[in-house]
Amino acid sequence: MRITKAESLQQEYLRIKKLSEFDLDLYELRDQFKSLMELAGHIAGTEVSVVNLIDNYSQWTLSAVEDEPKRIAKEDSICAYTIRSSSFMEVERLDLDDRFKNKAYVVGEEAYRYYLGMPLTLSSGENVGSLCMLDTRQQDIGLEKKQALAVIAREIVYKLEHRKKLNETLHTLSETVRIKNQVAHDVRGPIHGIAGLAESVEEEDLSADEMREYFSLIKKSGYSIIEMTDEILNSGRENEVQSSRRINMADLQERLIQLYELPAKSKNLGFNVFVNREKGQLKFSRRRVLSIFGNLISNSIKFTPSGGSIEVHINIINTEIGKQLNVVVQDNGVGMSSAALENYFEDVSELSIGTGGEKGFGLGLKLVNELVHELGGTMKISSEIDKGTKTSILIPIN
Repeated sequence: MRITKAESLQQEYLRIKKLSEFDLDLYELRDQFKSLMELAGHIAGTEVSVVNLIDNYSQWTLSAVEDEPKRIAKEDSICAYTIRSSSFMEVERLDLDDRFKNKAYVVGEEAYRYYLGMPLTLSSGENVGSLCMLDTRQQDIGLEKKQALAVIAREIVYKLEHRKKLNETLHTLSETVRIKNQVAHDVRGPIHGIAGLAESVEEEDLSADEMREYFSLIKKSGYSIIEMTDEILNSGRENEVQSSRRINMADLQERLIQLYELPAKSKNLGFNVFVNREKGQLKFSRRRVLSIFGNLISNSIKFTPSGGSIEVHINIINTEIGKQLNVVVQDNGVGMSSAALENYFEDVSELSIGTGGEKGFGLGLKLVNELVHELGGTMKISSEIDKGTKTSILIPIN
């Protein structure tokens, strides 16, 4: 049964949202996958063996022989086709395939001819990337070797999912310590009050009315302790498990520059990330942060023409509800009309073309909006045709 465009877009949205839940740091992942990529290359006998993860806009490549992750646009990716399948995808002659024969990696200096991709399928069913084999020569990889490569692909997924579970477990442990400390702090005051009242009852000669008044105060203090512990225990059950990994603004600035400076330069765009240096070392949960920034910056790169600029401002501010991470991403790109802005968070979006010909379906801002609200934050967007877009976000932190 052929699926509709709306169903296809919904599936893709769920796929990129599932990938965002892993809170992946590409620089950390490379070391975890290095030995598996080397093993895959040895089994296949190909010149290139890499792991590709595919988000809303980009394919990010992790290699056993290169320290830095590489990025290409999603529409230039072969693996973007692989993730649509439940099985491996093989292209014996890239230069004869109409989908790929004009790609830079087929006609350029590397001139790849052969491709084999094994989808990285999560236990929930979504394909978030592939184990990719490339060679400048034609290859004949037998079924037995392909089955072995499929096993390696499953091991890569296992490592991804195990990493996520480990982060959740670490958070549970840290949350337990936080609750213990909160209980100790909140209960100390009422307990001291009860002890003081009890000493007074014990040491002083009190009338029956005075005794009743003291016992009434003791009872109220006891109930206040019960209410506090109930509130703490209930909130501990209701809160979604969050990653315990933390990051500061200075490190976040460096990571964003590492990941997005080159894509911006490839379109001749100015790209700057500013942080409040006085608070640069303050740490906060990194949960969803890289996904939020990545989608906003990629969206700006897509819709800002050559010669334009993108600015990212990061700060921690004090508000009535406590400390919040204040994020502003601003560009001077093509912008959006008020009508387009009103409809941008609908489930189905039309195909949009970036200033460099990049393709997309407008899922990035929809995803960011949902991630921000899951964190208890707020998001505001202002935009004007031919003047650019400004996205402002506040996320509570502790």
